[in-house]
Amino acid sequence: MDTPSTKALAELRRELQAMSPGTVDLVAVERRIQEATHAVGRELMAEALKRADATAPEVTINGASWGNRRTQKATYVTVFGEVEVERGIYQETGRGPVAVPLELRLGIVEGRYTPVVARVLSRAIGLMTASEAEGFLQETGVARVSVSTLHRVPRAMAARYEQRREVIEASVRAAHGVPAEATVVQVGLDGVMVPQDGEHAGRRGRKSADPEPPRHEIRYGPPTRQSPASIDDKSGRAWHEASVGTIAFWDRGGRHLGTTYLARMPESRKEALFEQLEEELHHVLALRPELDVAFASDGAPCHWTGLEAMAERLPSSASGQRFFLVDLFHLLERLGKAAALIDGEGTPEAKVRLATWRETLKSFDDGAHRLLKMLRYHRDKETTSDLRAKLQQVIDYLADQTSFGRTRYAEAIAADCPVGTGVVEAAAKTIVSVRMKRAGARFSQHGGQSVLLFRAAVLSDRFVTLSRELETTYTAVVREAA
Repeated sequence: MDTPSTKALAELRRELQAMSPGTVDLVAVERRIQEATHAVGRELMAEALKRADATAPEVTINGASWGNRRTQKATYVTVFGEVEVERGIYQETGRGPVAVPLELRLGIVEGRYTPVVARVLSRAIGLMTASEAEGFLQETGVARVSVSTLHRVPRAMAARYEQRREVIEASVRAAHGVPAEATVVQVGLDGVMVPQDGEHAGRRGRKSADPEPPRHEIRYGPPTRQSPASIDDKSGRAWHEASVGTIAFWDRGGRHLGTTYLARMPESRKEALFEQLEEELHHVLALRPELDVAFASDGAPCHWTGLEAMAERLPSSASGQRFFLVDLFHLLERLGKAAALIDGEGTPEAKVRLATWRETLKSFDDGAHRLLKMLRYHRDKETTSDLRAKLQQVIDYLADQTSFGRTRYAEAIAADCPVGTGVVEAAAKTIVSVRMKRAGARFSQHGGQSVLLFRAAVLSDRFVTLSRELETTYTAVVREAA
C-alpha cells in the first residue's frame, strides 16, 4: 500500500534518475534521501507503537487492575524523528496517576523516548559534552534533539539507575564473565580531581527566586550521598576528588586481557566505589576462585584501608595467591629522589643507581630489605642534617610499605602479576580527565555521575547490557481483560 512517505521516496528516485552527471550535488542528495527514508521510518514506527496499544476497557498491569480507559494523543521521539500517535490511558481507581500500556509494553524511556533514542543520548553524553552531542546528532541526522534534552534525559536515566543500582548492577555483572585465559585479577583504585560548583557558587542558567528541583529529583528523589561540594564553604569553581576503580585481568604470560571500569563523583571515604569494587571482585571469584588477586594503588592511606578491608572479606573459596602492591613506579619516583641526593641530580651515577635499585626490587624476594640497608648506609654517611632528613623520608616510606607487605614485586612478577597501576591511572585520565576537564567546565554531583556511569559502561563494553537492564525497569506486564 502506497503511503505519503513511500510516494515521496518514489518521486525522489525519479528525480535522481533524471539528473545529468554534472548536476549531482551529493551532499544535498544524501540529505534528501535521509529525510525521505526517515519519513518512511516515522510511518513504520507509528504502526509499531499502535500495535502495542491496549484497547480493552480494563487491563492488568503487573497483576493490578486498571480501568477508566480514555484515549489521548502523545508524541514520541524516535531515531527518525518525532511520531504522534493516539493511545489508550488507564487509571487504577478512576482517579490518580495514569498508566499507558503502550509505553509499559515497549519500555518507552521517561514517557517520551524510544529505547534506541535513549541509548543514543546516554552514550553521547558519556563521550562528549551536550553541545558537541547536539551538533554531532544534527550532522548525522539521527535522534536530533536539543542540548537541554541531552542534559535532562541521561540524568533522569542515571537517577533511575541509582534508585535501583544494586539490582541493575547484579544483572549487568551476571551477563559478563571472566576471560578464559585469565590467571590474575588486579583490583586498582585511584583518585582524580573534578571541577564542581562550590557551596556558595551562584546558580547558573535561568535565575529564579524559588527554583524547582531538577526533574530527575522530582521523580526519583534527591541524591542519597552528600557531595563534598555542598559543604566546602567555597564560592565559584571548586575541585574535589572523584575516584576510579578497575577490575583488570592478565594471563600467564603477563598479557592484559581486559578491564571493567568503575567511577564515582566525590564522596565521603569513597564508600560507593569500594562497595562496587568488592561486588565485582566477589562475582569474579565466584566464577574463578583459583585466580591470583592483586590489590594495587599508590600510597594513599585511605585507599589501602579500603583495599585491605576488602581482602579480609574475600570468599573462603578463593584459593589463589594474594598480593598487596604499592605501584612500583610511584615508589621509584621516591627512590629517584634518594639517588639524586646521593649522586647528584641528573648524573649518570644517579641513573645507574636507580636502575640497579629497580632491578633489585624486581629480582629478589628480599629486594626491599636490601634497598633499606643501602639507603641507611648512605644516610649514615651524609654529613649534613638536611640530606640525612631527606633520605630518612624515603627510608620511612619504603619501610612502611614493606612492613605492610606491599613491596613483594619479585614474587608478583614470578606469578605474572602486574606491579604497576597503569591500568587504573589510565582510567582516571580516560574516564574523567578527557571528558570532564574542559575549559570552564563544572559538574553537579548528579550531572557528573551521569557522565561517569555511561562513560565507564562504554569503556567496559557493558553499555548495551546496562542499557538493556535499565530499559527493563520502564516495562511492565500488561494484559487486557477478557
